[in-house]
Amino acid sequence: MRVARWILGITGAVVLLAVGAALLAALVINPDRYRGSIENAVRRQTGRPFALAGHLRLTWYPWLGMRIGAARLGNPPGAAGPDLLDWQSAELHVRLLPLLLHHQLEVGRIRIVRADIHLHRGPGGESSWDDLIARLRRGGTASPWAITWVGLDLEKSSLDYLDARNLEHVSLADWQLSVGPWPPAQPLSISTSFVLRANTPSAHGSSAAAGTLQLPPDGVRVSLDVPRMQVTTAAGSPIDVSAPRWSVRVADAKLAGAIDASRDAAGHLQASGSLTAAVPSLRQLAGTLGFGLPQLEDPATLRGLSLSGKWSYRDGALEVKPLTAKLDSTTLTGWAACSASPQPSWTFALRADQVDFGRYLTQAKEQKPPAFPLSALQALHAEGTLELERARIGGTTLKDVRLQVQ
Repeated sequence: MRVARWILGITGAVVLLAVGAALLAALVINPDRYRGSIENAVRRQTGRPFALAGHLRLTWYPWLGMRIGAARLGNPPGAAGPDLLDWQSAELHVRLLPLLLHHQLEVGRIRIVRADIHLHRGPGGESSWDDLIARLRRGGTASPWAITWVGLDLEKSSLDYLDARNLEHVSLADWQLSVGPWPPAQPLSISTSFVLRANTPSAHGSSAAAGTLQLPPDGVRVSLDVPRMQVTTAAGSPIDVSAPRWSVRVADAKLAGAIDASRDAAGHLQASGSLTAAVPSLRQLAGTLGFGLPQLEDPATLRGLSLSGKWSYRDGALEVKPLTAKLDSTTLTGWAACSASPQPSWTFALRADQVDFGRYLTQAKEQKPPAFPLSALQALHAEGTLELERARIGGTTLKDVRLQVQ
């Protein structure tokens, strides 16, 4: 009993001493004194202006850390435009004992609030981040410590991208990002959500022309969730990424699947995985994305859409096989492939169980008989077969129709 009392007494004294030392350090140490040193160090590493506008505060529990107020990282000297990065506040924590005893740098969750990132690409294709990437490549050296990241939280942030070559403008608003712990050679988790706004004019400069993407002013809510993603590097394979499960939600539409991708030493990308899609209303999704669909005779058409398949990508060619899709009352099965060289071209073999073309007539005073979209398929440089088990055109029903597209 006496030994136990001695142990408890010594432990209590050590705890009180540690608490007293922390309180004394908090009263004596003024982190604002190191503001200039931190700013100069960042300027030397990045070659850009960096300023800490807010106060610096030390935190002692549960980890040693620092809270940083507002800050900004500017553009290179002579470059115009908004700062590359600014934030309202940030927190960084580090565990001391693993660092001192085992040379293990365990970084706690990094929390950044109201970060605004501005990316710009000039008329000649030069980007506002080229110099930073070059500096990282030149200055990249192995750390003497084993580094473990507990995670990253980005809250109420935004990202803005502008391409002066074609006036493409994409922005993320109300951006939330959470990255889980990332021990060396271990998987990590990623979840993010944002409001996407995009205006991609055509090559002729008209944002209303065909082939452009111009979302509504309010934008579209997008979310991504990857519970487990493995990122590894190995000899002969610079990068390997695999995620057995991922999901994306765009407005009310949901996509999910898996991916396994790698890039070899020559830079060639190959990937494979699965894909499922569920769209409650294709018409409503098109309206949300800013694409107007014509009013059809049957208002119940272009509603629910579901899709599933296995896909693979290799040497610039994408293949989905097998493929199953259902739109309204039509089920489509088969496969499709696309090659990007020397020009985009499609090959396919599809079979539909039933199609009622009368449901897809537009609401016009003078209706034209429905026609198969052969010219549109030929314009896509498509080649393949389309089989219809049963097709209804007006009052005529056709069975076992086979169309050859070349």
